[in-house]
Amino acid sequence: MKNIKRVLWIALWTLFITNCDERIVVEPTEDRELYYSSTTVCSCYRSGMSVLGNLIEHKDDMYKTLFQELRMNCLTKYGTQLFTPSYCNYPDSLQMLMDSLYSIGIDIND
Repeated sequence: MKNIKRVLWIALWTLFITNCDERIVVEPTEDRELYYSSTTVCSCYRSGMSVLGNLIEHKDDMYKTLFQELRMNCLTKYGTQLFTPSYCNYPDSLQMLMDSLYSIGIDIND
């Protein structure tokens, strides 16, 4: 009886492990999707990174206008919270993106 329980236990674990071992596969997308929301500090950061990334990639003035609107909305709502690093807000990386835009000749304050 003990051997049957042991074999059954091993069979169940094997079945459980093989069925639960799904690998997450992230397929690269052709175009970068635009995320644009100003509902929280986290969404402001994510939106800023998305808009600036698209501006670097596409060099379209539409993204410059979107960033200026986003900056105004987020600063009005959250103020100094945007300059405080948190688990979802990294102001230094946003500044690095802005600096890289300036270095390639794009001024987002125009």
